[in-house]
Amino acid sequence: MSSEDLTFEDILKHIDRESEHFVVRLETHHRSGREVTVVEPHRLTKDESSLRELARQLKEALGTGGDVEDGRIVLHGEQRTKTRDELVKLGFNEENIELI
Repeated sequence: MSSEDLTFEDILKHIDRESEHFVVRLETHHRSGREVTVVEPHRLTKDESSLRELARQLKEALGTGGDVEDGRIVLHGEQRTKTRDELVKLGFNEENIELI
């Protein structure tokens, strides 16, 4: 696909991915008591459907379970480094992914 084929919407999506900021942290899940990796988008305006799609992509790439809870992606296990690497592969800017 050449740059002439890109729609305005495609360009906005690309800019959105480059400017998106995530905090990726390890937590103990409040219900199960197990370790989970939480991916929290900085922008609270992230719509539920795009967050669910991103969660699906991460779960598939990492070979783990998880879900979207309270506007955050919760992945089973300690997956912080792998999650950052996958987000970069998906087009997000590495400098905008904070590991805690």
